[in-house]
Amino acid sequence: MNENSTKDQQQGNNSRDIPWGFLSFAVLMAVVAIFVLQNRDRMPVNFLFFEINSRQWVNLSIAVAFGVGLDRLFIGWRKRRRHDD
Repeated sequence: MNENSTKDQQQGNNSRDIPWGFLSFAVLMAVVAIFVLQNRDRMPVNFLFFEINSRQWVNLSIAVAFGVGLDRLFIGWRKRRRHDD
């Protein structure tokens, strides 16, 4: 028996491995669904000169998206600054 087939037997066959990517995606979708269902209440949002009534999960999602965007901008700025030095 050659060395490669022994390693394959010890690690298991790839076709029988757990599909971690799909499993992670399914768990994430379940968490998102639960989050949306638990945060369906409407609430007022005041920003600058206007007020809207929006669902709480939408407000939180927009806040997270703005946070991620600001993070990306800051990291890009830092990389450019380090590259210039």
